[in-house]
Amino acid sequence: MTQKKQARKAFTLIELLVVISIIAMLTGILLPALSSVRKCAYSAVCLANVRRLALAGVMYAQANGVFPPHRMKKTHFSDPYNFVNKYGRERPRWQWFFDQGVGPVIDPSPWVKEKGDIFTDDDTLMMTNDYFICPSFRHYEYSVYDIRNGSYGYNYQYLGNARDRPDLGKYQNYPVRESTIKRPSAAIIVGDGRGSGYPHGPHSYKLDPPKLSLSTGAIYFGNWTQPTLEEQHCPAEGRHNHKANVSFLDGHAKSMTLEELGYVVDEKGLVIANHPDGNNCLFTGTGQDDSFYKK
Repeated sequence: MTQKKQARKAFTLIELLVVISIIAMLTGILLPALSSVRKCAYSAVCLANVRRLALAGVMYAQANGVFPPHRMKKTHFSDPYNFVNKYGRERPRWQWFFDQGVGPVIDPSPWVKEKGDIFTDDDTLMMTNDYFICPSFRHYEYSVYDIRNGSYGYNYQYLGNARDRPDLGKYQNYPVRESTIKRPSAAIIVGDGRGSGYPHGPHSYKLDPPKLSLSTGAIYFGNWTQPTLEEQHCPAEGRHNHKANVSFLDGHAKSMTLEELGYVVDEKGLVIANHPDGNNCLFTGTGQDDSFYKK
């Protein structure tokens, strides 16, 4: 007696098309959600980074009595020799002084083989320490590891502007003693830097306040080689859903809009440099605006 062959089961073309359509629809729904989750995760990592850097900067100030310079070119204003730090880095930027608890911003071992060796910008500008890297930084003109044009800027105009004032025979605003800060909880130390360009430009290692700090002797914004203040200005960058992550001298960190930080923006959301309605109160260390500003 022959056994009847069982009918072979298979999807019809219509059923396959329905399944593919459902998968495509779910993918369209889930991908934006996953992208949003990823951006939130990046922002959280960045917030932790700037908080950690704030603590490192405060530790330096407590140990030395002054805040770090934005860049130390000379030990003293009239010194004929360039300053070299303990890692062998010549003319180091502020990131090198924020090493307590996080380590050096660039691994010196490829350039420092024995005592007395030094290395400069000509050797490397590439950071190797992830604490100084914002995971949301995605501007292809500049590497995420670029110490000069990368993720974070320092509130140098009020905490350590070591540019020369040859006409006065001193630095513009250095050294700045820890005791001069009246409201640490309202004083930014580090934050997402935009640099002097849009969407991102050079010299983003400097975080400029909304207005030029004439009260501290500042005569330029961050990218001082440019001819106008608008081209020099290096404000915060709202790279986290239109917010910038900043940290304060009391150790807390926060995501804030550019307007909350005191900047004046135009209808396109771009910062207007040195606008008289800008407010420097979160940069000064006193909790008050820079009353010495002149239009």
